[in-house]
This record gives sequence, structure tokens and C-alpha cells, in this order.
Amino acid sequence: MLRVNGLAKRSGDRDALKHVAFAVEEGEVFGLLGANGAGKSTTVNIIAGLLTADAGTVTLADEPMTRERRTRLGVATQEIALYPTLTCEENLRFFARLYGLRRAHLRARVDGVIDRMGLATYRRARAETLSGGWKRRLNLAVALVHAPAVVLLDEPTAGLDVEARRLVWQQLRNLGAQRAAVVLTTHLLEEAEALCDRVAILARGRVAAQGTLEELRRLVPAAELAVIECDDEPLLRARAGALGLQVRKYGDRFTLLLPERTTVTALAGRLGEVGLHSIALQPVSLLQVYLEVGGIESREAADSQPALV
Repeated sequence: MLRVNGLAKRSGDRDALKHVAFAVEEGEVFGLLGANGAGKSTTVNIIAGLLTADAGTVTLADEPMTRERRTRLGVATQEIALYPTLTCEENLRFFARLYGLRRAHLRARVDGVIDRMGLATYRRARAETLSGGWKRRLNLAVALVHAPAVVLLDEPTAGLDVEARRLVWQQLRNLGAQRAAVVLTTHLLEEAEALCDRVAILARGRVAAQGTLEELRRLVPAAELAVIECDDEPLLRARAGALGLQVRKYGDRFTLLLPERTTVTALAGRLGEVGLHSIALQPVSLLQVYLEVGGIESREAADSQPALV
């Protein structure tokens, strides 16, 4: 459905994108993960026609992406794009007309998206009177009002409370069931794990890895992880090295990559006296993949952004 091939973009003296390539099929939710500045929004904005790539191509159904073909896209960017003095319904009707909807079809689509997004209470409220969370819901409704074939969502749940986030998640699942192709940028790993069929991890403008969640987890050389807090880092590293275990440090905690499953008691016994405070055994998660393939940039982001945990 959607093909991105070799996208490159310079921003000042740095490469915002370097040969980014991926494909999104009908009915698939495709996630773009990465720290701030990794290139997620730049990629979405190029696909949407809001930025021009320095190199590379974007195709839709094997045809070059033109202005006319972009009417098949639904776009919700990080910047909320609404007319503040229009009501929710008026915003939806305006954008529906831009996408070519008319009369009964227009009314049905507007009524349907208002119902699905829980906007009925605010139907006649001006957009400028809505809270940030409700504006973001309306912004997403605008992207969906014309039943697009491809939906581009840049951090669609930013600033939403738990209830609103779950509603958006359900809408994204529905889009997949309706055979829409969805590109979702997020820094919330829980969101990616819950929604995405496949994921591309961006680091410094490049695709560091992509695949299904199961394929990505195989990139971490471990059957299980041990997250450890202890007082004696040199001794822990020495003991782990003697056991043939790789060690990673994120913040003030250490992660051991275990080649086979074990128990807390057995592992503590093998490590011996290293000033242990705690050991927690965990399965390999998308977080670990993200930290491994994203390199130093991703590890620093994980230490500074709680949302990545």
C-alpha cells in the first residue's frame, strides 16, 4: 500500500533522515519509534507533503505520491490543526468538504466520527474552548472523517488521559480491521507493543531495525533479563564476566542478558556477594530491543524519559 524508499533530509548541519525505507500494507499498524530528534515527525511530514525530501520516494498503491493521491491520506500531526472559532461539528464538516464529501455521505461520516470519538457532548462547542486532550481527539477525528486509505498519526495520544488514550487505541485497532494502513509515531513502548503489527526503530535519522515484535525481540541475545541493583559495580561485572554474561547499565540499574531461564535464588547464588539490593527477572521486551539497537542515543533517552520504561 504505502512504500517509503531511501528518504533523506538535511536539517541545518545534520542529517534528519538518512536513507529511511519501509512499507506498510493494508490493515497494518506500523510503528515508528525513536527518541526526540530521531526523525519520526520528519518522516511523517514528508509522506504527508508538509516537507520535501532531499532524496527518496514515497508511493501509494505503487504510484508516486501526488497532491491528488494525498486526498487518500488522513493526517494528524503533533501540531493540532483546527479552526479555533469553529465548533467541533463545523471543523469536521469543513475538512470533510475539503476531501470531497457531500450531502448525505458527509453528514453520515461526520455523525459517525463524532460518535466513535466520544465528541457528542462537545458537538457544538467551539474548538478554542476545548481542553488540550479534547482538541487532540477532535484533531484525530478530522484525520478520520473521510475514511482514508492511509492514516498518518504523529504522537496521537500525547497529553491524553488514560481513558482517552484507550479510546484512541480502540479506534486504531478498528482502522486495521477496516483495512486502512496506519503509520503511528510514538515514544510510548507500551503503545507500540499494544497496537503495532510491525515496528521500525529510528536512531539518528536511520532505521536501526524493523520487523514484527517477535522478530525484534530476537535481536537481543538473551532468553531472559535480570535487572539488578547493587553496591559493587566492578565486582558485579567481574562475576558476570566469569559466568559469560553480558552486562548493560541504564541509569543506576544493571541488566544481565541471560542465555537461559533461571530463578532469582539460583542467579543470586551464582553471583555471590556483590552487595545486592534487588534482582528482578523479566522477559525480553521492546524496551530492551530499543535500547540495544538504538545505541547510546536511545540509552540516554531511556535514562531521561520515563515514558520509555
